[in-house]
Amino acid sequence: MRSAMALALSVSLGGCVGPLVDTVQMSKIPPEEAQAALAVKLYMQSASQPENVEKYLGSVEAYSCKNKVWDKPVSTGDALAQLRLKTLRMGGNAVIGVTTDTRGTDTLGTNCWESVQASGTAVVIP
Repeated sequence: MRSAMALALSVSLGGCVGPLVDTVQMSKIPPEEAQAALAVKLYMQSASQPENVEKYLGSVEAYSCKNKVWDKPVSTGDALAQLRLKTLRMGGNAVIGVTTDTRGTDTLGTNCWESVQASGTAVVIP
């Protein structure tokens, strides 16, 4: 009974609070910045990585999150676009070791009904 009440509470609160992870609405960023973010190269973990990294900037992660019932569906493309943008804002021009992970409902961790997480290491390459 107690766990059912906790679940009901977390579900009801989940609709009142935004995502618990940092998300960027790509449609609301300036077109010039969105265009520049498209130039950030992605190197998937399963592919060969660049050998000429000039600078490691650190870990970067992004989420495509469906927080409200009426939110648009999540997509890997949205998560990767946010990953590119965050890397650009860190001063990078590439992300190495990129992975993606699709998740279902997680009201306590991300507060998303559904999400796609993209992560990797932001770097500068020549």
